[in-house]
Order: sequence, then structure tokens, then C-alpha cells
Amino acid sequence: MAETDSQPDCLHCEHYAVTWDFDKPRSCHAYEFKSHDLPSQVVLESSGQPCNLFRRKPGPTEPTKLLRRR
Repeated sequence: MAETDSQPDCLHCEHYAVTWDFDKPRSCHAYEFKSHDLPSQVVLESSGQPCNLFRRKPGPTEPTKLLRRR
């Protein structure tokens, strides 16, 4: 886990997903559950430990250029 002192940011994790379930819109593929809260919050509340399966999504290798309409 890259972020040792604080909770990992699920929005930047490979395992995070958004669901179509209105009551449980957030999902963690690593732990295989859906919830209303962020998965890292649920893991911390359930186990008392921060999420150990956090993997940062790969970022872009080079900056993207915005195309202008002329």
C-alpha cells in the first residue's frame, strides 16, 4: 500500500468500481462487496485495519493535448 499513514483513496484504486445499484453505488472487486460508503472506509470500520489491497491505477504516461476546434 503506497499511502501508509492515511486511508487509501479508492477513486485511484484498480479495484474500485461504480455500480448501478442505487443503494450501494460503490464496489470493491478485491474484497467483492458493494456499499454506500467508500470501500476503504468499510474495510477500516469492519477490520480496524486500513485496506491492504490498494493498488494505484496506472496514470497516463505522457500529458494529453487538448484539440482545439478552428
